[in-house]
Amino acid sequence: MIEALRVFVYSLLPKRCAYCGRVIPSNRLMCYDCEKKLPRVTGTVCVKCGRGKEYCSCKGVEKYFISLVAPFYFDGNVRKGIHAFKFRRSPDNAEAYSFEMARTIKERFGDAEFDFIVAVPMTDKSKKSRGYNQCSLLAEGISKKLGIEYKPDFLVKLYETEKQHGLPYYLRKGNLTGVFDVSEPSYVKDKTVLICDDVSTSGETLNECAKMLWLHGAKEIYCVAAAVTKSERKKNK
Repeated sequence: MIEALRVFVYSLLPKRCAYCGRVIPSNRLMCYDCEKKLPRVTGTVCVKCGRGKEYCSCKGVEKYFISLVAPFYFDGNVRKGIHAFKFRRSPDNAEAYSFEMARTIKERFGDAEFDFIVAVPMTDKSKKSRGYNQCSLLAEGISKKLGIEYKPDFLVKLYETEKQHGLPYYLRKGNLTGVFDVSEPSYVKDKTVLICDDVSTSGETLNECAKMLWLHGAKEIYCVAAAVTKSERKKNK
């Protein structure tokens, strides 16, 4: 009932660009300005961090996942739009981001055959406070667009942690150790899994999620995010 009411209310409001917030035609997902200017990940891309080579600083460090991709850098109107999506109750923005993510998956992971897709989890407390898990909305959108089974609440976050983006790099890995679990361990064995996140900074959140799937026997693990940050090394030059 509440969801139906929300859909009805939103249908009465003008549609807005998921990135800058401008009013747009009902058949578009972004304004013409953003379509031209959004900071897309292009060129030669590092398979481990999802950044173009000019921003890569991971030095090919081994991960539990095979590859990470993202359509955008977390900059400009992408940063603005994702902040609104996460913190200002703008769940409908998921449609635009999942569209771009699905397109990137087809371009970069064209040969992969995924058994199912999962989302980076939140604790029940955080989900209740925000009203939704934005990563789940993205995963659900990708599932519908690509025909991949979505397994909601498959990954579980056991307790609250410090926000990754607020920590220096050397503390990010330890901050997440042991925080995630899998709700159906027997379902993972020999499966090819896609993990969905909103923003990847160091990649440690996705790597810890991938580790739990790997420990339970996943065959191959891939990752997708709506955006990746530009490396600190490049920004400080």
